[in-house]
Amino acid sequence: ARASPMLLGGAALVCAPHSTNPLLIAPHQTQPRASRRVVAMAASKKKKMVALHGKGGTAASFEEYMRPLVEATSDTWEWEFIDGPFESAPGKCWWVLKGGVRTFEAKELIGCDESLALLDKAWPFDGVMGFSQGAMLAAIACGRGLGPGSTKMGRPPVAIIAGAAFPTCRGADVDKLKMMEYAAAESEVVVPESVAASPGALNFDPLVKSLHVIGKRDAMNPPEQGMKVAEAFGPGAQLLEHGGGHTVPLDEDAVRRYLEVMGVEVNAR
Repeated sequence: ARASPMLLGGAALVCAPHSTNPLLIAPHQTQPRASRRVVAMAASKKKKMVALHGKGGTAASFEEYMRPLVEATSDTWEWEFIDGPFESAPGKCWWVLKGGVRTFEAKELIGCDESLALLDKAWPFDGVMGFSQGAMLAAIACGRGLGPGSTKMGRPPVAIIAGAAFPTCRGADVDKLKMMEYAAAESEVVVPESVAASPGALNFDPLVKSLHVIGKRDAMNPPEQGMKVAEAFGPGAQLLEHGGGHTVPLDEDAVRRYLEVMGVEVNAR
């Protein structure tokens, strides 16, 4: 069977075909689906990963694309794929932008607070993975904090941020995490120009253990934008650079890195 393109949100990606999967909804289909999709393999005390698709994607299409990682972590993690609350053909998005404006240029992310409210409602969870616009929402949430009411103190211990740009108009939210990470490390070290270029340089456990996935040929969100997001996560940020474009790599090496940051025994697979 030929590999077929799948819309992840912001990019058409190629993965193994699953032509009989009813969860894979093509752009021309209109059948209804729940706004949340929970993938749990067995009733047990598993960690919970919330997954956020990119602009134009859906919970269903992102779940289908991420199936290799979902299956590889099924013993210890359950995954919840959430749909963005706004329409963005052929799928959904997490905020609306004025015509021709990119997120890293925007003065306002219309609807961002409604999307954050969805994550507040989903809290608590142990990890968040986002792609493109979903990755930027994840970064904002990790900095702002999550939880009910006005006190937003919850932060997931694990974050996988793929294909992100720095959401400039919400940069103050993202940067809160960096300040907290340095305070937690009791460090007065000045933030280097590229913290993520030397992951693990400081020996401490970060509040949010993050892996930042950056494509060297990403024309949608340039690599320097992804690096800026990584730096905002403080000295514990880890970097996964790949030679592709605006995508979530699922090759063997990339999956190994995801398993490591999620605390899954790599040798057991």
